[in-house]
Amino acid sequence: MNSPNLNNLRDKKIIITGADGMLGRAFEECLVRKAPGANVSCFSRFQLDVTDNNSVLNLTSLDPDIIIHCAGLTNADECTRNPDLAYNVHYRGTKNIIELAQNNSALVIYPQSVFIFDGQELPVTENTKPCPPFVYGKAKLMAEKSLLDELENVLIVRMAGFFGGDDKDKNFVGKFVRSLMDMNKDGRRAIEVGDRIWQPTYTIDLALNTLLLAALEKRGIYHMGALGEATFYEVALACIEFLKLKNAITLLPISSAIFDDNENARRPKRMVTRNDRLDSEGINYQRHWRDALREYLERPYFKNLKTTSKINDDQQ
Repeated sequence: MNSPNLNNLRDKKIIITGADGMLGRAFEECLVRKAPGANVSCFSRFQLDVTDNNSVLNLTSLDPDIIIHCAGLTNADECTRNPDLAYNVHYRGTKNIIELAQNNSALVIYPQSVFIFDGQELPVTENTKPCPPFVYGKAKLMAEKSLLDELENVLIVRMAGFFGGDDKDKNFVGKFVRSLMDMNKDGRRAIEVGDRIWQPTYTIDLALNTLLLAALEKRGIYHMGALGEATFYEVALACIEFLKLKNAITLLPISSAIFDDNENARRPKRMVTRNDRLDSEGINYQRHWRDALREYLERPYFKNLKTTSKINDDQQ
């Protein structure tokens, strides 16, 4: 398929909340690259507290056409430890965004988590009934329901687990690659990796496909995830392959069950989604996870990490 055409967004006024996070960065990068005429206002969590109604409504003067609401408390374990904060950020914060959108007749784009599902019925689709297994998913689902109840002009994109954001990558790929580079400093050559199954999806692919939906004036709920699925161990193998470190690092496969007792928010053993609506409408721009991961690890950030760590494939 050809690259998504975002020309319809070139004259739009767009606000991004949580712009310093993994998804926020991806949306900004894609808009700058693919819709250079768009007027994009980016607000990090330090610049905009979405739980502060006055601060959010002060953005009414920007007269946004689109609000991409990425702000949230994304650490699921922290949400379980501090549920009041989780509900305040996700639910109350989203209620404030709804009010801002109503003041400006703006479209709200809400990146949703697949952790509004418990993993019992897989793959999840637009027709799967949500059943969040922990506080993070419950708070996110409350936000989604408020958006759908109070706005007609809303786009909910339920996204598979993702990687992206370079130094902001707090998920498996980012943490794993940084661990590889740190290993060289203390002489370690082996690392344990678990066997949970996910659908590793590049934030750039998610942002581009979501922006295409906005450009095509799509509304409602879409599911979005990369082609294919993999264990964390398989993704780790791909990382050392693409970074050309197969001779420098030994991966030790282990059961992810050993991590369960250390998690406040117990993740499902397997979590994958299927892009039914994207497929039926012919607008599924998601790639196979390996192709996307290879491109991601070729970014300057990772090349610099490898250079500064002085790790190379000749080490045994």
